[in-house]
Amino acid sequence: MAQTVARGLPGGRATGVAIDAGDASAVASFVKGADVLVNASLPRFNNTLMTAAREGHAAYIDLASASSDPFVDDAKWKAAGVPAIIAMGEDPGLSNVFARYGADQMDSVDAIRIRDGDTASSPDFPFICLFSPETFIGETLNSSRIWRNGAYSVVPPFGEFEQYAFPPPVGPQPVYEVDHEEVDTLPRYIGKGVQYVDFKLALDDRTVRVLRTFQDLQIFGNDRPDRVAARKAILNVIPKPADLTGKVDGSAALVVEVDGLKDGHHRRLRLSTLISHRDAASKYGATGTAYLTGTGGAVGALLLATGQVRAPGMHSPETLDPAPFLPLLAERGVAVHEERLPEKASSRRQARKSRKR
Repeated sequence: MAQTVARGLPGGRATGVAIDAGDASAVASFVKGADVLVNASLPRFNNTLMTAAREGHAAYIDLASASSDPFVDDAKWKAAGVPAIIAMGEDPGLSNVFARYGADQMDSVDAIRIRDGDTASSPDFPFICLFSPETFIGETLNSSRIWRNGAYSVVPPFGEFEQYAFPPPVGPQPVYEVDHEEVDTLPRYIGKGVQYVDFKLALDDRTVRVLRTFQDLQIFGNDRPDRVAARKAILNVIPKPADLTGKVDGSAALVVEVDGLKDGHHRRLRLSTLISHRDAASKYGATGTAYLTGTGGAVGALLLATGQVRAPGMHSPETLDPAPFLPLLAERGVAVHEERLPEKASSRRQARKSRKR
């Protein structure tokens, strides 16, 4: 893939090389002299790549977190004098920046709801994973958490079902609570008294049936030799996300709703972006999901490379200023739509409870 991207750039501006992301010494040699390391590999390689970047005094950015507290080494990054942006893809990433933009419009924040919707379909691929199948299956089969009133509550897999109305042409989709980084970081970094944060992913009925079968057979999250063999076989036959470019219809959508108070009045904002998979393939050579994910990482890398993010330490995307971020997205074809929505009754009740406290 790296060689393919490099060949598509004019003037020999890039070179594609093969490297084992799990080989610490090889990565360290590769990073020497680099200004920024962009990690678009699987989260299980994060620690190796982060260590190499930090010790090589290169700024760092990745697309997803690998642990429950990815900021545990913040002091080491500050001591090294270099910045790192953690989990800066579509979601997490763009979702965090949208949440920060919405929160900036409020004096206090009651709730942040993140919804990832997709209508990808193909007659040739009945089971579609538009990002790493390993990551997708793992996060949907894990328990997840919701931030409620200053504490976390655990949700079993396929919990908290709702039918969510995404902007057209995606429209109403079944969504389920999924284990995701935003639920960990937004309560920590948004502030403003945020009382509720959740993340839900659209899963159609066919996909849920397949995932439940994996769950019932205990194929994932089980280290028995026969289950490991079955897991490898399944991952080998699922189409790679890059191979789906130009072969799927439908659209990808990301929506973030922020409820809160402004000048004593209730306000509810919705930030969204949407892209057709066919349009993304023809314009950018990627699926819509891949383009949104890659563009989030690319803009974050630009902010690092140009010194607009320079403070040493580890940064979650919602700690970044949305002001320079959103125009850079627009320049790259990712339009962010802002709308004011009618307030939900649950938000009014929560606001009253917050004022009483």
